Amino acid sequence: MVSVLHDLVVIDVPREGLVDVARLVRDDPATRCDLYSVNAGVDTGTGEMRSVTFVGGTTTHAFVMLRTSCSVEDPHVPTLSGVWEGANWCERETYDMFGIEFDDHPDLRRIFLEESFPGHPLRKSFLPPRSDARGG
Repeated sequence: MVSVLHDLVVIDVPREGLVDVARLVRDDPATRCDLYSVNAGVDTGTGEMRSVTFVGGTTTHAFVMLRTSCSVEDPHVPTLSGVWEGANWCERETYDMFGIEFDDHPDLRRIFLEESFPGHPLRKSFLPPRSDARGG
């Protein structure tokens, strides 16, 4: 589904088609989105999570939001690091904070927290580990 929000083209795409749509907005002369901006994770609190990617065209001035969903039980979406190299670290951040796994990512590991950290702190279901330093 495609909609427009102010000057932003919003594309809701099933995860199976995400890479193809990403290549289209990168390569199509009308958009030519050559700048990868950011990826954000969203936990809706209903068992659905979203990966939201923002890209732009430096010559076309097109701005596109790619949204794809997954479930808490199956938190997988394809990586866009093969389309935009800049997706690499942003997807690692989303993985670290939300636990969304980016399939075929070249180096999917935590970027902020220790590998042994329990859970993903921006999920709505996250409960912080108890710590004597916090008085807990």
